[in-house]
Amino acid sequence: MDKNILLSVVIPAYNEEKYISSTLDEISGYLKNREFNAEVILVDDGSRDRTVEIAMSMLDKFRDLKIIESSPNRGKGYVVKRGMLKARGDIILFMDADNATSIKELDNFLPVFDAGYDAVIASRRMKGSVVEVSESPLRILLGQTYILLSRIILGSKVRDFNCGFKAYRRDPAKKIFSLQKMDDWSFDTEIIFLIDKFGMKIKEMPVRWEHKDTSKVKPLQAGIESFLSLIKIKFNDIAGIYAR
Repeated sequence: MDKNILLSVVIPAYNEEKYISSTLDEISGYLKNREFNAEVILVDDGSRDRTVEIAMSMLDKFRDLKIIESSPNRGKGYVVKRGMLKARGDIILFMDADNATSIKELDNFLPVFDAGYDAVIASRRMKGSVVEVSESPLRILLGQTYILLSRIILGSKVRDFNCGFKAYRRDPAKKIFSLQKMDDWSFDTEIIFLIDKFGMKIKEMPVRWEHKDTSKVKPLQAGIESFLSLIKIKFNDIAGIYAR
């Protein structure tokens, strides 16, 4: 492994032509002012728009930008896993392609690792967070219900599972993402469950977050699927699938 890469930034993308240019621009500017070495890995999930084309046109803005094309569309969890297992950095961050949470928030995350944490995750539901553009009331209600069910079924204690801005130490990340089975958006909950299962230390951090109109999730359908995903994660654990 390349020991001189401090940071890997993994970006899952699916039909993100509207935002990918501005997101990569901000990441490029952020990294340009840092002394440490970093790599950026964009994993495209079978986009049918110009996401990959736009990303390719920005290669010269980075010292190390990799673009992985995955086809057909498999789900956010699938491409995040591919990126995380490919990453070489000591710290691996995955962030959403729509830049709902800016990479600038990483400045507050990195010092937390010095306190011995294995994972630092963004939370929109704790004191200090700033939600500039909120989700719809239905999405908020479904999110709160999902958190309650997660606590009941999986014993999880975090306040926000699905905010797309999470950073991990490399070795714990490789372990838990290699065990990941969920290919859709429920992978976030599975990963947090595995962090708890293996006794890793996780820290939630408040962030500035802005809801974008790029979500591919249908709220009512997702409500049913979310309950089933929690049952599946629990069944996988009972069946010993996460045992190694």
